[in-house]
Amino acid sequence: MTTFSKVISIIFHPVFTVIYSYLIYFNIQNIYNQMLFLAAPKIYWALLFFLFLMVVFFPLVTIYIMYRNKSISSMSIPIRKERLPVLILVTIYYLMTYYIFRYWNTTLLNLFHPYLSFLFAGLVLIVTLTAITYFWKISLHSSSISALCGGMMAETLIACPVVYQEQVLYINMALLVLLGLVSFSRLFLKAHTLSQTIAGIVLGFSLAFSLVFFQIYIWN
Repeated sequence: MTTFSKVISIIFHPVFTVIYSYLIYFNIQNIYNQMLFLAAPKIYWALLFFLFLMVVFFPLVTIYIMYRNKSISSMSIPIRKERLPVLILVTIYYLMTYYIFRYWNTTLLNLFHPYLSFLFAGLVLIVTLTAITYFWKISLHSSSISALCGGMMAETLIACPVVYQEQVLYINMALLVLLGLVSFSRLFLKAHTLSQTIAGIVLGFSLAFSLVFFQIYIWN
């Protein structure tokens, strides 16, 4: 069970959350995606590569450099105070990603409109987590997977009509299962207490669902 929990924690590390959201959202057949891929058929892989660089590659390289320089004691960053500089740097990467996507949204007839609110929710979440981490060690894993769950649920509600309703149902069910698995894994590994895990779930889900459902994000 320890090995299983470690594998789950690695696969669903917070750094991969945006990539998973992209793969899920842009493979759902809704009116926005159909129009987007008609207007720019080759944009899918270009956007995915850009996201991978900004929210996975650069943050992981940053964490590795900090580890090599002994700024952090472990790549998993278990110590609360060590997480602060990492979260601040990741916030900068997210901020850059969001503003570039927002620019592309204006050039592509606002067809990123539903997904842009998810990126903004991620940005708000990481800023909030950084502030909380200054005082308390909240679970980043549970907050990120619950944000993915809440954000994608809201996306499927607003980005209508969806061609395959069953596909959406299965995706949301799978995300709920993953939320349980990730939370259990963090508790089993004793990486967090129950209160830290629950706080992460409530914060991530409520924040992402609210911002995405009500389409709240910075336009200009």
